[in-house]
Amino acid sequence: MNNLKLAFFGFLSGYIYCFLTVTLQAAFTHLGYPVSFISTMVFALLPYSFKFLWSGFADSVDKSSIKFLISIFIILISFSFFLLILFSDLYSIVFIIMLINLAFLGACFDILTDANLIKNFTDEERSSLLSYYIFGWRIASIFAGGAVLFIFNKIFQGSLSHLFVFSSLIFLIFFIVFTVNKLSDFWKFSRENLFYFLMFLPPISLFFIVKTSLYNLKDSFSVLSDISKLFFYSTFYKLFDLTLSSFVIIFFIKKFELTLEFFGVVNTILPLLAVVFCGYAWGRMSSKFPANYIMLFSLLLKSLTLLFFIYVSFYNEINKVYLLVLFSLNIVSSSFVTYSFSNYLMQAVNSARSSFKFSILTSLSMLLILVSVPVASYLVDNYNWISFFTFIFALQVLSYISVFKIK
Repeated sequence: MNNLKLAFFGFLSGYIYCFLTVTLQAAFTHLGYPVSFISTMVFALLPYSFKFLWSGFADSVDKSSIKFLISIFIILISFSFFLLILFSDLYSIVFIIMLINLAFLGACFDILTDANLIKNFTDEERSSLLSYYIFGWRIASIFAGGAVLFIFNKIFQGSLSHLFVFSSLIFLIFFIVFTVNKLSDFWKFSRENLFYFLMFLPPISLFFIVKTSLYNLKDSFSVLSDISKLFFYSTFYKLFDLTLSSFVIIFFIKKFELTLEFFGVVNTILPLLAVVFCGYAWGRMSSKFPANYIMLFSLLLKSLTLLFFIYVSFYNEINKVYLLVLFSLNIVSSSFVTYSFSNYLMQAVNSARSSFKFSILTSLSMLLILVSVPVASYLVDNYNWISFFTFIFALQVLSYISVFKIK
């Protein structure tokens, strides 16, 4: 049961992030918005970049209560999706604020699910259970970048309001599934923690951030000192993949004018098979090889993918078989990068203030994509896709260096 629940947690966590970075980008691209505007959606990810500021709240939550708090954030996210319907003007500052608040709730959900893995399971258990969590996350990325786009275009006829309602219902259904057998315990916990239910309001969220940040300030510097040797690795190992992921959907739709129907179907079926393979391969490799070997293998696989991207970008039309191979290769290589990154850091911080430490380390690369994505957007708008992938390749060199620095 733990395996299935962790996979569901991973799915919901991945859906929020991929909705912001994949689904909305593809929808805006399909609706004709320029790349420069679409790339500004990266700023909706600000809460993921700074989640370490308030992540300490998870350390103070009793491990037996974490799952109830996770359920509260599921219902908050569901309600926040519904609220986006009221602010459908994409250029409105209110819409951007509500989108950022949705990302904040998603970041809190991430913090709590990470804390659940760290607090409630041993190192031996966590290594295998993490694969279920990330498997759910990757399924969400496939769902958000595939099936949801197909539904958005064919069934919802390009309606963003319908897309928000659909996303809201997904979280509502999972909330019911998670709490139906523990309603009395959930309501008891909820009555004692009513403040959290107000966090669908951006001012309340801001108050929570400031309050928690100030509370953590007194011992933040000692925590930073403890994990300083991991800064370079956590900043650069995954930065290139995060930046690439922000543009992959735009590349396929704009460069090759793929329809959302084709993209949605292909980006559901092939990556699903790839992720199933990846989960199996990761389990076998992690039991036989040290972490740094798997990291290097992941980077080499991604380098091959990037070379294939550069090759494909020379053409305006290309055989769709090549695109299918590229879809699968990209998702497999990204999965290996994510597996190796998360597993290594969770083992490295499994001590006091573990949630706080893990959030700091996973936020560092998110901070830098606020720079790398605008730079990448400039290259696409003013030069071409070849210059963009060359930039990504240069970023990956730093990820190789980061692995050798922790050997």
